[in-house]
Amino acid sequence: MSGPPPIPPSVRRNTLLLAMVQAINGAGIQLVPTFGAIQVVTLLGSAVFAGLATSLMGLSRALTAYSIGRFSDLWGRKPTLYLGLWLTLMGALLIGGATLAGSLALFALGILVFGTGVGAVQQMRVAAADMYPPSRRGEGLSLVAMGSLLGAGLSPMLVTLAEWLGRRLGFSEIALAWLLVPLLVLPGFLMVRGIRPDPKRIAQHLEAYYRPEDLQTGPDPTPRGERQVQPRIAALSSAVAAQGQMVMMMAMTALALKALECSLAQISLSVALHVMGMFAFSWPIGRLADRIGRKPVMGGGLAVAALGALLVGLGQGYGAITAGTFLVGLGWSGAFLAANTALADVTPPAERGRATGVLEAWANLSGMILPILGGLVVETLGLPTLGYFGALLALLPLPLVYRLREVAPGVFQP
Repeated sequence: MSGPPPIPPSVRRNTLLLAMVQAINGAGIQLVPTFGAIQVVTLLGSAVFAGLATSLMGLSRALTAYSIGRFSDLWGRKPTLYLGLWLTLMGALLIGGATLAGSLALFALGILVFGTGVGAVQQMRVAAADMYPPSRRGEGLSLVAMGSLLGAGLSPMLVTLAEWLGRRLGFSEIALAWLLVPLLVLPGFLMVRGIRPDPKRIAQHLEAYYRPEDLQTGPDPTPRGERQVQPRIAALSSAVAAQGQMVMMMAMTALALKALECSLAQISLSVALHVMGMFAFSWPIGRLADRIGRKPVMGGGLAVAALGALLVGLGQGYGAITAGTFLVGLGWSGAFLAANTALADVTPPAERGRATGVLEAWANLSGMILPILGGLVVETLGLPTLGYFGALLALLPLPLVYRLREVAPGVFQP
């Protein structure tokens, strides 16, 4: 084939709408690390459980991911996105109300509801994979992921608006930020409505959207078989390791920079560069996965993440640590995107929601547990040891990835 297959207009439209929904979702997610610890400390009067909001959100996503995936497989991607947006909206209102009422119980309930909604909206990755043949599947996933960059800009705008209104109305700025989230979410319902047909239906009839020769590069996605087992295990292991390592290193980076007496502005810039690493290069990474294969991009991403961890732990100065956190984000992008693409390659459309749900569940559990372990490592053995530990975590799945036989991008053999 001389070039990649053309993307049908309906698929292009759906991809754009999914990317916009991803931006909305990303903007809401950022309020949890921005305000979560502050709210818990305010409600409890102690910093002992400052990480409660992040932990509860991860827990809710881990516990509900498979059920949401099953719902997606049974009823379609659009109903799942509607459900996710509705739960996100309700969760944000509960959190805002809890902040005004000073209720920890209501706050915890709101975080659990919000986290479940955020997890449901993440089924958009399945929707993106549904609409593309294997030769462009990585690109399709990456285009949706790019929406997170827009979300990164929307969240500060929302917070700025809340601060402005709060000063003039004499209202809690944090509560206002959460209560303004529906302004972002409500347009999302219209965006999901514009997605047609349901991406699951496109996946079941790809031959109606692409030429026969465009579909020949992919495997026959049977539900079971040895050919599917190895890629699934390698993809799951890579995604879980990349997610847990990334969250752990990001949580500890601020600590490393604070030890260097860096300003809040410098720390904020470092975090911004980390986010850039995670999402700014999604499209070329997706194209690379389609061109040279999921295996090398997955393995390369893990290796880059390992190098970034070493720089964070062993770096002597702001520049080295910031470069490390950027590489951790970039490595996560390669490993996580390629892993999700490989999982879609070997999973039939009727099971993709559940398969992604399993990946989401383990990845979120990893993201909950490893930051705690990272804190213990720093406290007992020091930051350099954390660098080695983070590198080891990223490299652990490499033997599984190395053993994969990918004869063509997205085509695996036992």
